[in-house]
Amino acid sequence: MDAQKTSLNCNKVDNCSLTLVLDKRTNKSTDEYPMAICFTINRKRYYHKLTDMPFQKERYFNEVCSVTSSRSSLMPIQKEWQKILEDYRQKLVKLKKNQDLTLDVVRSAMAGVTTSTANPKNFITFWEDLIKSYEANGQVGTADNYACALNSFKRIIGKVDGFKIDVNIMKKWDDVLTNGIMKDGVEIVAPVKAATKGMYYRACRVAWNECIKQGLLPEEKYPFSNKEKSKLSIPRGAKRQTSYLSIDEMTELYYVFMERRYPDTWGSAYKHRVHYSLGLFLAQYLCNGFNLADAGRITYDRTYYAEGGRCLKFERHKTHRNVNGEATVIVPIITPLQNILDQIAAKPSKGARVFPDIFKGSNDERVMRKLCVQENSNIKDRVIRVCKEVLGWEKEPSSTWARHAFASNLKLLKVPEEYVSEGMGHSQGNNITRGYQDMYPLEMRFEFNNKLLNLKENQEPEVDVDSMTPEEMKEFIKRMIGK
Repeated sequence: MDAQKTSLNCNKVDNCSLTLVLDKRTNKSTDEYPMAICFTINRKRYYHKLTDMPFQKERYFNEVCSVTSSRSSLMPIQKEWQKILEDYRQKLVKLKKNQDLTLDVVRSAMAGVTTSTANPKNFITFWEDLIKSYEANGQVGTADNYACALNSFKRIIGKVDGFKIDVNIMKKWDDVLTNGIMKDGVEIVAPVKAATKGMYYRACRVAWNECIKQGLLPEEKYPFSNKEKSKLSIPRGAKRQTSYLSIDEMTELYYVFMERRYPDTWGSAYKHRVHYSLGLFLAQYLCNGFNLADAGRITYDRTYYAEGGRCLKFERHKTHRNVNGEATVIVPIITPLQNILDQIAAKPSKGARVFPDIFKGSNDERVMRKLCVQENSNIKDRVIRVCKEVLGWEKEPSSTWARHAFASNLKLLKVPEEYVSEGMGHSQGNNITRGYQDMYPLEMRFEFNNKLLNLKENQEPEVDVDSMTPEEMKEFIKRMIGK
């Protein structure tokens, strides 16, 4: 008896193969799974869920994929699925005419395939509908970025007559983004950085590609290319090799935190706020460079209690929709991190958030995003003041410096790059072995992360048992015996 098929295949487009599969990566509560198109390039995969298709049981899905007889009642269903797969293949064929296929290009092209208006009036209203589709899907960060890009476009270009838009209009936008606008010696519109311009263009590109798919714009007017000089290339932001603090600098900040070494001229309330922000900055560094969107979602979960309060586990929020497999991050709670948690985190309680003050109890994605932006601004402002007024440094670190510092400092110490990448929640491609958590046992994680600070004293602090409350004594004993 022939083995059942578990997917439907079609012809490749250049270096990209695509198959119709069940996406079984995240749904664990039922025996039904969403259908998805799996795009594979150089052994790396991107799963595009078919949100308008019903979930399928694995056995039924495999039976439909395996049917060969035209008399079978399942053959019409297989043909319908094959047509869906072929439609996506044709989208790749069109995409390939304008640019080389990469997973990022495919992912961008597949985003927002459904807009809220069947017949948009013009290119701008189409872009607005695309933003609404992201908002409806809970992708408020992407929606906000695309809205910023659209606001810039409307401010500089103004109205668009239907879909009469071409590379010349785009070059007008590019000129203002690059050089700004001056009038009577006064800057009316300021130029933007290359990274911002790149973000704007990528948002516009998604809208443009979707217009091509829906027949609203001709392919020959496509304005982006990194090869043709007559078109616009999408810039990348400047590299950030120097945007991090060394181990010794991070260690000095840790001592400032532990000693509460703040100027007497700062009021007590401001000192308290600085202490919290500095603690979060250090926690970002010691927690494998997590961002605040991750930090605010971390809870005292089963892993925390199963390991005796010795580690935290989380899934990277930024990539939870498109990463190849779950981007699980395990953070060993080394002694300095525990010292920080004791002062700025909530006391352990099953299921409770570790840093509840970040989201202030909200579960609204847009509110949570705004709170993250505000807290990132707070951290930057306050850590800079510590650097300048306490330590006499001229450096101006932000939250992203903590993530860069985690990666750079461990790499300089020759820690395996696989550990650094996995620890930061990067996709491990199609290498299943790298996805196993026990590739780096917890004790090895402690060994690596203990290198992040260069403490003078022993990593284990002196413990004043006599001064402990009964509750503190209980937690201390649990930690010592690993329960």
